[in-house]
Amino acid sequence: MISLKLIQCLQLNKVIVMAQHQARINEIDGIRGWAALVVLLYHAFGEMLKFSVPEVHGAWFAPLLAGDIAVAIFFVLSGDALSSGYFASGGYKVIDRLLVRRYLRLTIPIFMSCLLTYMIMIAGLDYHMEASVILQRPDWLGQFLQFNESLIGFLRYSLIGVYIYHTHELSYNPFLWTMSIEMAGSMMVFLLCYLWQRLKKPQWVLFGLVVWLTVIGSFFSLFFAGMLLGYFRQQGYFEKFLHQRSHQYLALGFVAGIVGISIATAGMHRPAALMPLMLLVAIVLVFCFYTQKHIKAFFCNPLSHFLGEISFPLYLVHFQVLISLMSWLVIQDYVAKGKVDQLAVLGFACIAVVASVFAAWCFRLIERLVLKRVDALVLPILI
Repeated sequence: MISLKLIQCLQLNKVIVMAQHQARINEIDGIRGWAALVVLLYHAFGEMLKFSVPEVHGAWFAPLLAGDIAVAIFFVLSGDALSSGYFASGGYKVIDRLLVRRYLRLTIPIFMSCLLTYMIMIAGLDYHMEASVILQRPDWLGQFLQFNESLIGFLRYSLIGVYIYHTHELSYNPFLWTMSIEMAGSMMVFLLCYLWQRLKKPQWVLFGLVVWLTVIGSFFSLFFAGMLLGYFRQQGYFEKFLHQRSHQYLALGFVAGIVGISIATAGMHRPAALMPLMLLVAIVLVFCFYTQKHIKAFFCNPLSHFLGEISFPLYLVHFQVLISLMSWLVIQDYVAKGKVDQLAVLGFACIAVVASVFAAWCFRLIERLVLKRVDALVLPILI
């Protein structure tokens, strides 16, 4: 006979799963997916072809290469996704589960990504050094993987170094500079969730943190902004905005305005002093994505859902595609023609994008199986 305690545990787990399901807002995944694609386009076109095909930095391509805004949006979405379960259920069990899983949820995919780089280096399939000369990018592409591969170094970096001593030169995936911010920001979100019911006016504390950290240009403001948006959703504010005609036009106008500014300022240098403005733009953009019904519907469509499913894998594997497949194609074409063929390298960048999406899909299938088994081992430690 099943004990009463076991029944209660099963019921509690059911409530937690339902809360997490409710908290997994479709548009969050969709926005994350498109942001990951923008980062891929930025690296494949904006960085790889920066000097060999300078036209890629033309005005009309600027919105598709806004990698800085895309990364900032990632952090807003993380704050929202990590706290939405708590706001939906009002209990600490959801946060307990997220907390005990967080390190492994980030580190296992990172480990898989770095293992892929390690294998590429061992096999001698990293062609980026020669390609960096051909593409005139020794200052970027040529700075990667400035070390001899080693098993200990790979394990040390993927398990802990990525969070505490990441550098572009000594990283098995230089694009993972965001992970130290992601881990620290996640812990801050969990801490504030645990404190939420102990604070007199937690929403005002949260708002104050967003304002202060934005003013000083800290990425951590984005995690708290995501929490604030999650709180607003739970309070029903988003539904009101979705049915408010004036807001629909304002939100659409703001998004169009940001796209217009991106086009008008294409190629211009962005000084560090504008960092607070960039953070603010990312926050307001996500708010508009959530509360403009046509934009929200776009981020909930099947394509957006697919990109959302592979968003983290896409972020993790496109570095390897750039240093191997795309770099090899560039070298082969240059050897055959004796010059850089702009149309050809544009084609290679397109191939790299398609290959990265396919690799991310395969990566996701494996990642899902591994994480499912890990959850089965880790979650039973909770009461």
